[in-house]
Amino acid sequence: MKRTLIVTALLATFGHAPASFATNWFELQNTEAPEAPDYRFWGFIQPQFVHNTGGPANGITGAAQARAYNGKTPVFNLVGPDLTSGDQAQIFRARPGLRGKMPGTDGNIDYFLLAELGNNALTVNGSDSKRYAVLTDATVTFNYIPGARVRVGLGRLPIGEEAMLGEPTLDYLAFTSVTDGLLNERFVTPYKTGPLAPATGIAMNGGTGGAAIAGSVGAFRDIGVEVFDWFNHEKWEYAYALMLSQADGVNFNTANNPGNHDVSGRLQASYVFGGSGPRRKDITAFIWHQDGNRYFNGANYDRMREGLGFKYVNDKLRVGSEYIKGSGMIYMGLNPAFNPVPGGFVPVQLMAVESYNKANGYYLDTGWKLTEKFEAELRFDTYDRMSNSAPDERRTNTWTLGGQYFYNNAFRFMVNYSRRSASVVNPGTAVGTPASTALLNAMNVLDATGNLWGVQMTYRY
Repeated sequence: MKRTLIVTALLATFGHAPASFATNWFELQNTEAPEAPDYRFWGFIQPQFVHNTGGPANGITGAAQARAYNGKTPVFNLVGPDLTSGDQAQIFRARPGLRGKMPGTDGNIDYFLLAELGNNALTVNGSDSKRYAVLTDATVTFNYIPGARVRVGLGRLPIGEEAMLGEPTLDYLAFTSVTDGLLNERFVTPYKTGPLAPATGIAMNGGTGGAAIAGSVGAFRDIGVEVFDWFNHEKWEYAYALMLSQADGVNFNTANNPGNHDVSGRLQASYVFGGSGPRRKDITAFIWHQDGNRYFNGANYDRMREGLGFKYVNDKLRVGSEYIKGSGMIYMGLNPAFNPVPGGFVPVQLMAVESYNKANGYYLDTGWKLTEKFEAELRFDTYDRMSNSAPDERRTNTWTLGGQYFYNNAFRFMVNYSRRSASVVNPGTAVGTPASTALLNAMNVLDATGNLWGVQMTYRY
């Protein structure tokens, strides 16, 4: 017990997978094998070091409050969650867990518990910047109804592919920008502390509000009831999931979103080439949709997310892609994108609340096993935010080159290098408009975007 609380590792189900993962995540994360014990301790730990090559922004003009940020480093060139330096070594994730079959139920009830003790956006609470241990998963699955297993509690949402994967199985240090921007939800309340300064003077569209972060990120999880199952026919497997949830992530606080819920659903079909469990070789196509409301400043706003994609894993090759789009409650980040400085505008989180605000993006990913222990990967992802509003539209593109070394079943080492760019999509809207100075400033700030490289170890048992 003491050892488990100190060092965490990947659940035993994943423990023998030496390379890329392709499987039925509904089965592996929500249910137990017939021979599973009543309880088993499990978990994982991921120390990492990340370096951001980006430096300060310059060329900012206009009001004195804006010029105060010349020579300062934007937050996107600092390493999270602390955002104090361009270099950071940390225990990024540390998750102890317990799972098994409920005693006395003839194997018909499974349970799954997991907590987070690391240093990330889950444990660094946006409301007060303090660090807390967080319960990320606490579910019970009832396997009584043929074709309709029922899971209740706090667990993963049936949405995008990256959101479905267990974090220890990710092939990269970071999520793609579109998954992080649209699916890893930031929960907010209206900005009420201090003067609500007009950030950089940008004339934001009428559906955008100044906000403050409330609680942890969603981490692709929510509290609710999920009905799911899978069906096999020869080499084909079909799976579905439908979940009704309270739309508040892991925060256990419905006061920020009273009376609202999300409905999320996913369908997928797989052709299985061979293998089983997390080492299965297959090609899977999937489609998913999520819809619900969010309460903000006295009103409810519709939030929609949806996507489709595929993943192929066979022998030495992995290929995958997904397209994601969303409307309403589009998180736009900090504006101005800096930590506060004396004499500068007050940085304010911006949330595009109205449903006419749009965002979309996609990623393309490939991996190749060079040997049994070495794997190389390459990924491109793009995220187009606020595509409905020319002055506000921003686009990020990221190329990530990576490599993994599988020392043994317990240790995996990873190195990534990401080449990043960010841009104002419609700079011509700056000409002859009141927002010209602000847009030109935005271009100068985004030009400072740096590249990232990092290393990470995953230890599991």
